[in-house]
Amino acid sequence: MTLVLIYTLIAGVIAAVTAPIPGTSLLLTGLELYMLVHLAKTNGYKLGMKEIGYTAAAIYGLSTLLQDVALELLTFVPVIGWGAEVVVAVIFVFFLGMLANLYFKK
Repeated sequence: MTLVLIYTLIAGVIAAVTAPIPGTSLLLTGLELYMLVHLAKTNGYKLGMKEIGYTAAAIYGLSTLLQDVALELLTFVPVIGWGAEVVVAVIFVFFLGMLANLYFKK
């Protein structure tokens, strides 16, 4: 749980710093992938390059559908959109981390 909160905080900082810049939501996708690999290792799973590649493709697809579209649209609404972008990023990373943590603890 602590690990997920740390990554959620990092995602919030990244989203806040890069909010006005379009296209930077890919940084969050990289953070999400790194978080999943870290959670897997913490729970004793050994992910090979194949699994990491599949995970990266799945996260990128899910992230593109859910997060990136929302974040990019919010980028064009000054101030309010930038604040909402941080909230969306934090919520997405938190729930992704919690789901991954539940999965890897089995």
